[in-house]
Amino acid sequence: MNRLFLPSLTLILMFACGKKQQNEFSTYKGYAQGTTFLIEVDGENDYSTSIDSILKSIDKELSLWDSLSWISAWNSGKHHLPLGPHALYCWQLSENYYWQSDGYFDPSLGPLIQFWGFGSSKKGFPEKVDTLVLNQVRNLVGLQRVLQFDSLRKLLIPRGLGVNLDFNAIAQGYSVDVVADFLEKNGHNNYMVEIGGEVRCRGRSPQNEHWKIGIDKPVSKNEDRTLQAIVKVEGGLATSGSYRKFYEKGSKKYAHVINPMTGFPVSHQLVSVTVSARTAAQADAMATALLAMGTQPAIAFSKNHPDLGVFLIYDEAGEWQTWVSEKMQDRLVESLK
Repeated sequence: MNRLFLPSLTLILMFACGKKQQNEFSTYKGYAQGTTFLIEVDGENDYSTSIDSILKSIDKELSLWDSLSWISAWNSGKHHLPLGPHALYCWQLSENYYWQSDGYFDPSLGPLIQFWGFGSSKKGFPEKVDTLVLNQVRNLVGLQRVLQFDSLRKLLIPRGLGVNLDFNAIAQGYSVDVVADFLEKNGHNNYMVEIGGEVRCRGRSPQNEHWKIGIDKPVSKNEDRTLQAIVKVEGGLATSGSYRKFYEKGSKKYAHVINPMTGFPVSHQLVSVTVSARTAAQADAMATALLAMGTQPAIAFSKNHPDLGVFLIYDEAGEWQTWVSEKMQDRLVESLK
């Protein structure tokens, strides 16, 4: 999506090298939505055209970097345009995850994202934070009070000027799900779909094993990537991290993830959240929400939602520590130091 989805998550796909391939698989890889994609699916069908068409159709509705997309038009004030199928379903998912996350996942965060210089406006990090202006911007945020549907649920209406949508924290996972659903509808039970790090897997790998994904250690952009853990994946998996995309001002780092409760970028010790869920969209949204919460609230939330598998990495006295939920523990193949 022309850099709509900047991958803050850092997953490395793990394949069993040197083992004899048990099943015939087709591989699709390339560049789409501002990042790379890799798809492995059983059988020898050619879905290149279909996959390309799916990704482009999502772009046309959800890309903030395409001035002709539905969301770009809506954010520019063209609220008379009906939602397309991708925008409508992404909105419905976002609304659900907003309530599930107690408001920490919020697609109406656009004005705050732009204020802090993390959006498509490229205005940069503010030299000085004017609290009066920040509070005015915060009044434009809060899904439950700034947006509403018309009576036919075809038009999304803002309840004030300046309301702005941003689906970045779910749309890439959603894209993974759309491709995965397409494969399932065509009879495929063994596949892995990865776009920019967000993943959804089903069945077995070409080596007739569980699909395995590596979770990166939280290292800087200039350091070589090393693994923190390897997990088995059945369903969706996503990681959100605050250690690669941030502004540094003085001695303080401002991460690209915004805390909806404060209006500020997160500055706590939680630096990486990996979530396994039924779908990639859910994993994507929940990883973002948990990262916004911080370590202890994220742990408490995870314990109250045992359907989610959660792997946290946080800084404690200068040392990386991890917390693993019971469900993720069941998926853990190896934890590395």
